[in-house]
Amino acid sequence: MASTTEVDFGGRRMVLDADLALWWPAQRLLAVSDLHFEKSTFLAQFGSPIAPYDTLDTLTRLEGLIARYRPHSLVLLGDSFHDKGAWHRLEATTRIQLLDLCTSVDSCLWIEGNHDVGLIRDDSLTFVDDHVVDGIAFRHEPVESDLPQIVGHFHPKLTTRVRGHRVSGKCFAVNGSLLILPAFGSFTGGLDIHHQVLTDIAGEDAFGRYLVIGRTILRLR
Repeated sequence: MASTTEVDFGGRRMVLDADLALWWPAQRLLAVSDLHFEKSTFLAQFGSPIAPYDTLDTLTRLEGLIARYRPHSLVLLGDSFHDKGAWHRLEATTRIQLLDLCTSVDSCLWIEGNHDVGLIRDDSLTFVDDHVVDGIAFRHEPVESDLPQIVGHFHPKLTTRVRGHRVSGKCFAVNGSLLILPAFGSFTGGLDIHHQVLTDIAGEDAFGRYLVIGRTILRLR
């Protein structure tokens, strides 16, 4: 089992999971972001030789998290599909697997990300701009708001040295107003946590960084 660490965000106890997910125990809510289903088949249209197994791997890992936490609510924080034709490129068995996953929880909420715009999809997949639970806003990208926000979009990652060894990986970024999830998709890149886009968003309230190395999560000072 992957390691976890607890954080206080917006006065609520949240759990960061090294399997690239957020668990909110009080709400029995599981959140992941940036699955980018069918990215490999999108790139294959332009000659990429990457094997088309990223969607299956991403779904299998998400099923494992649902089996572990048994959430009441599943929140998918945007860019769940890589492009507007991704749903139709899914194999029929994979579509069924995805729909079965959604119905395995009481509530499966799709936040619309920039990659999801114009998605041609099954009518059962309902997308919304945001979702607020107990004073915490779930969005794909942050907006000006008085509410603490849990977002995705940026695919945060970092490279550092730990005990003399150079390590790199996806990471969670947390400050007083923002909690940014790493990309969950099996075939996703990332934006370095020190990039100006992220430092500008953080402002004076620098992000706490939680590096994922394998199945371990490490709080960096």
